[in-house]
Amino acid sequence: MSTDIEPPVAQMCRAWARAVCAEPGSGASADQLEPVLVEIVERLLVLARNEPFPVIEARALGARLVEAPFERIRMLAQATRWLLGFPSGAPGSLVATRWPFVASQAIDSYAQALQERALQQQEQNISAAVSVRVREIAALQHRLRHEATHDALTDLANRTLLQDRVRLMAADPTRGVGLLLIDLDRFKQINDGYGHAIGDEVLVELANRLREVCPPDTVICRYGGDEFVLAVNPHRNNLGDLAHRIVSALRDPVWSSAGPVPVSASVGTAYSRPGTACDFTDLLRRADRAMYSAKTAGGKRFVPADAEEEIKAAVAG
Repeated sequence: MSTDIEPPVAQMCRAWARAVCAEPGSGASADQLEPVLVEIVERLLVLARNEPFPVIEARALGARLVEAPFERIRMLAQATRWLLGFPSGAPGSLVATRWPFVASQAIDSYAQALQERALQQQEQNISAAVSVRVREIAALQHRLRHEATHDALTDLANRTLLQDRVRLMAADPTRGVGLLLIDLDRFKQINDGYGHAIGDEVLVELANRLREVCPPDTVICRYGGDEFVLAVNPHRNNLGDLAHRIVSALRDPVWSSAGPVPVSASVGTAYSRPGTACDFTDLLRRADRAMYSAKTAGGKRFVPADAEEEIKAAVAG
């Protein structure tokens, strides 16, 4: 693998198998479960490196968890904990970034297979309690899908969901794709001066402000740390209007549990016209370069990508 660390597949699967077999009534041995778990995890790691991501193959691996030797074992909570918590690669690597989505697809398929088996049992009138279990599994499926595609702190979209939505936007030949990259000014000073807990309060409040100021169909992503990326799908390049509203919305102090915290943001915008090829990486790079121009000019402003008069055109009134 191309990561800096070797994922501890064997160790994790051995611990997982032992934890499952320690549960009352498991009816299986760790020696039976471990090699099958190793095979499933190793194949999921291979899939995590593929682009586009092979959803069908990952779901097929998840469904194997209801087959022998697991047919009499209920381990949805165990599967969720071990797979989502698995250190698949170095932080920031391709595998580590895509692993939550890969693992969630397998878990979701496992949950669906359990649901289908529960429905069969219900049809055979085995137990009235099965219907309750079905509802629990359906709710868990929904929660897992949400957690795999959203930031835990702000509940905004994460990188995986952002890229998937941009691909869908780019498929519409009548609309362009616009990205706005937002970086908070001097956020490190907030963390250093007020503490990380207050920094988290600031991020949550600014995420709420973004929800209020953006059109309903905007994809709002916490891209990492104090960076946010917004994706829109307009017919024409009107990103300046939205960027101006964002700069204005993010420069009022945040009232935290420690009192008012001064904030501001630098914004870079980039636009791909309708009918042209849209490369997410290139679009993000252009927006990032424009954002850096705004930040080096003093912050509290936005800059459009590739503009001839970037700073003059973009200073927020």
